[in-house]
Amino acid sequence: MKMFKSAVIATAFALVAAAPAAAYAPQVSLGELGARAQVAAIAPLQMQFFCASNPQECRTGGKSQVRMSSDLLAVLQQVNSHVNRTMVPRADGTDRWTVGATAGDCEDYVLNKRRMLIRNGVSAGSLRIAYTKTRAGAPHAVLVVRTSQGDLVLDNLSNTVKTLAQSGYRIRSMSSSDPTRWTAG
Repeated sequence: MKMFKSAVIATAFALVAAAPAAAYAPQVSLGELGARAQVAAIAPLQMQFFCASNPQECRTGGKSQVRMSSDLLAVLQQVNSHVNRTMVPRADGTDRWTVGATAGDCEDYVLNKRRMLIRNGVSAGSLRIAYTKTRAGAPHAVLVVRTSQGDLVLDNLSNTVKTLAQSGYRIRSMSSSDPTRWTAG
């Protein structure tokens, strides 16, 4: 039994060590045409823990892309500004992902925005959690909304909803329409 516990602990440490590297795996270039392929990535370990503890918050479904409209943009802007205004930035040493928190780091902002958008009728399937880096090079999470006119970014570092190009971010890894399934780049 002691040997079994040691194996489980060793496996857990290996997964924790490998997850960040897998999440930042590069895209693969195919052939001379330079076509890009999505590379599967391991969902961040804290996301896996969060979804195991909060399956209702990790639901999927609905359209994988929403129709862009002025009403949608108004909802996105309202939710982004509201969460940014009402949450207090706080680094959490254990990097525990929490929804409904009044203080937290970028993942907590993303989870609150995701929840509010779903409650406002935005398809869960169109919402993506994405990892990037800030201009200073720090790891950072944002919420990406897939729309008929391109991806929009909701970010706790800006009260303005921006297109992915306007945000200046290069996505390192991102959830699919199922937040437990991720791809690199």
